[in-house]
Amino acid sequence: MITEELINNWASTPTGMFMNVVSLTNEGYETWTMKNRSEYGVAIPIKTEDEISEFFSGAHLYTEKKILNESDERNLLFLTSEKEDIMDTFAALCAELIAPGENGELRQELEENPLVWWSQWKELLGNKNVDSRAYDVLGELWVLKYLAEHGEQAEWNGPDGATYDIDCDDYFVEVKSTTARNKRQITLSNLFQLDPPNGKKLNLILCQFEAASSGYCINGLIEDLIKLGYGRDILDMKLAKLGLEKGKTARRRFYDLHAATEYIVDDSFPAIRESSFVGGTRPEGVMSISYVVTLDGLPGKNLLIEVEGAMN
Repeated sequence: MITEELINNWASTPTGMFMNVVSLTNEGYETWTMKNRSEYGVAIPIKTEDEISEFFSGAHLYTEKKILNESDERNLLFLTSEKEDIMDTFAALCAELIAPGENGELRQELEENPLVWWSQWKELLGNKNVDSRAYDVLGELWVLKYLAEHGEQAEWNGPDGATYDIDCDDYFVEVKSTTARNKRQITLSNLFQLDPPNGKKLNLILCQFEAASSGYCINGLIEDLIKLGYGRDILDMKLAKLGLEKGKTARRRFYDLHAATEYIVDDSFPAIRESSFVGGTRPEGVMSISYVVTLDGLPGKNLLIEVEGAMN
């Protein structure tokens, strides 16, 4: 049984080492077990050069280049876990991953497109999809690029837990994104999110996206921002804080941007502020408030007109 061989390998593999899964390698299907201080699992060579990093049900599926012999660098697909108390169950999952199938068709499919296997097992195991909504982050990156291209010293602070997504020299920018094309509404859950401190101005930009086969994606905007002087490592670190580390499929998900509208948040903008309460103090015992604001009828600036005009 492959599962027994995997368990035996993990038990006998020195930390930091790989060991052949002999029953498969002898049949022409290269497979290794691996173990280090933090995880254990299996690895196979794959053809795709795409970076992959996906988590589900206590397992991590990812790609990484490794030198197995003195000069033999291989692109490997790993399935690993940190939980040793589920070793028997995890061995069965690993066996499903590395099984070649009749005439090797399963191994061939896996080598060419490992994300198909991941998607099927994630759905089967009922794992909740905890990926950040890609278009939320996409909107912030698109606005960051827009501001930088228009001469602003813009800093992306949303992933760091700041109140506002982007900080410019003279004003803050809050970005809201939606895939609803027929209504312009935003939901606010931070009580005084539209009431910036120290009298600094605040603009709100609403991005309206639609899923597509081409257009904008997170990885593409990252490359654009790097050309504008932003650091790749810093951007990747911020994305990782949002659960969008390198290799996440959500970073390659494409959207069309149908509208990007900028609003000035002033006293006439519909929002809850300290002044909305008697005496400027919210009622005792009220911990939080979530509310929806419609932007219909508010004056706004269409940013896409400028972008499309510059491209033509």
